[in-house]
Amino acid sequence: MTKKAEEKVGHGAAPRAEEQEAAEALIKAEVAKETAAVAVTKSGSGAKAGKVIEGTLKAALVAGLGIGAAALANAVIFYRTPPLTSKLPGGEVRYFPTPEGDVFYKKAGDGPPLLLVHGIGAGCSSYEFRNVFQSLSERYTVYALDLLGFGKSDKPHVAYTADFFIDLIDDFCRQVIRVGDGRGECDVIATSLSAAYVIALSQRDPTIFRRLVLVCPTGIEELNSPVNVGSAAVKGVFAAPVLGTSLYNVISSKQGIKNYLRTRVYADPTKVTDEVVEQYYVSAHQPGGDNALPSFVSGYLNIDIADEWKGVIDLPLLVWGSAAVETPLAEAEPFLLGNPNAKLEVIDGAGLLPNDEQPDAFLAAVRPFLAAAQTPEEAEQVAAAEELAATA
Repeated sequence: MTKKAEEKVGHGAAPRAEEQEAAEALIKAEVAKETAAVAVTKSGSGAKAGKVIEGTLKAALVAGLGIGAAALANAVIFYRTPPLTSKLPGGEVRYFPTPEGDVFYKKAGDGPPLLLVHGIGAGCSSYEFRNVFQSLSERYTVYALDLLGFGKSDKPHVAYTADFFIDLIDDFCRQVIRVGDGRGECDVIATSLSAAYVIALSQRDPTIFRRLVLVCPTGIEELNSPVNVGSAAVKGVFAAPVLGTSLYNVISSKQGIKNYLRTRVYADPTKVTDEVVEQYYVSAHQPGGDNALPSFVSGYLNIDIADEWKGVIDLPLLVWGSAAVETPLAEAEPFLLGNPNAKLEVIDGAGLLPNDEQPDAFLAAVRPFLAAAQTPEEAEQVAAAEELAATA
């Protein structure tokens, strides 16, 4: 069956709110919510964290349901979730086939190539670039992908690691954008943990990227700890067919997503609308949507890029929301100390995703930075693309 046919068929009948709520009620336990949130956001990979999570899940199951009921509730939640629709305005829908699965991406515009890479987390996808995608495509050929395991891309049951995603971004740049190997470079905007992957890739092969825009990056003081003796135990709990999926559905329930976005991601909680929550929820509950989370929580996606960061020469731009909670502004300091070439732009009134929350201010910071590196030929390309966009 083709991708288009799959999207038409969907997963099951249209979901009813009462069915979703009933299924979620079976696997929710108030005691699990805060523990799960801390585990996911801080990537708790120790043995103690694993015992706490396992104990919490068992308590939740004993208190509210049996294993069979939990498994049924989990199945209902995923089955009743409709297919995900990309909310990026305009552009062409395309897929990049890889041995592990197909990567969804959207391509738009006509100009120098620009890659957009979303962050890592339950429900994450290229959706976070919806407020800047069209504006950027007026000057660049923009590629916005959903990483494997997220969004509309396939979600294979594979060993997700930092190197897995670095290799994926590398392959996408070479085979789709066709840069590297003496064929030119592309600019890149990446957020959070994916920004750390971009930094690592930029030093693995300096011929791929030209200018790096790094939004609230991690990898020096945050999400940089190596896998330890407790990591496998934590991953095992989250990967367990019933226990792990139950915990995932608690974390990624609509209320859980809303609370997390309002308290940890956005500076202005009123911007976490029902539409935003719905998009994250549907994205999180596509088939296989829970496959990558065990690796994230247990630390297998962490990466320490302190040494690689020192080697980034071409004036990288750090963009930070002034009110970021998950990766606070104070964590910009080690990046600035580690690389004197780096420039910092702070976006007022924004949290972890200034590109989403304050798109105009974000574009005002990013556009001059990218334009400064353009060749005369590229400047002509940009001018032509802007003229075309204005007449469209």
